Amino acid sequence: MSTSTPTPNLHIYFVLDRSGSMQSIADDVIGGFNAYVKKQQTEGADAVMTVIQFDDDEPFEVLEDATPINEVKTLNSAVFTPRGMTPLFDAMGRTLNRAISREAQLVGAEKPAESVVFVSFTDGAENASREFTRETVFNLVKGKEKDGWTFVYMGANQDAYDSGGTMGVSAMNNSNFIADKQGTSLAFEDLTKATSTRRSKLRTGEVFSTQAFFEEGKTADQDASERQ
Repeated sequence: MSTSTPTPNLHIYFVLDRSGSMQSIADDVIGGFNAYVKKQQTEGADAVMTVIQFDDDEPFEVLEDATPINEVKTLNSAVFTPRGMTPLFDAMGRTLNRAISREAQLVGAEKPAESVVFVSFTDGAENASREFTRETVFNLVKGKEKDGWTFVYMGANQDAYDSGGTMGVSAMNNSNFIADKQGTSLAFEDLTKATSTRRSKLRTGEVFSTQAFFEEGKTADQDASERQ
């Protein structure tokens, strides 16, 4: 299992499905995401966040770009409006390339490296990508995992272990959730706890596993198993 020696700041990349099937849980996603951000804001300034939402009309909409955590804006229904299909590979691939480019810029400027957590949150399988393939995303994910990045896949209405695994995400970092109020809330609660734990380890210099993000368990996944 890969481990990573901590660096001071965490960069959270959050790739958020905005396709039409998310409409039934739109309010729950907004509430869960906002609670996640607010909790991270209470824990200090040692994190930045990039937020990308996607559908087939706009597969790469940048809401936040390496924004200091205390400046990240909350979502609302005017911003998060589900529509269209699910170009998941394109959204992940373009975000990964953006992240890789930022890493290179930091190195070139002799600035401190960032510890990366890359989250994909979706309620449906890929069905509309034109630029990236599953294989391309898999290779990008595995390449950066070797460099110490952590990849997380949260999926509803699918087998998240299969979907995430075929894109290179470690089994322990995949999680199912039920696409309703309870399931979505639990999914964001799991993300919140795991992110807070990671940030704590970064501050203390404790070594962590890149392939075991949910150290305190996956309540959303357990809920999905019990209710499906």
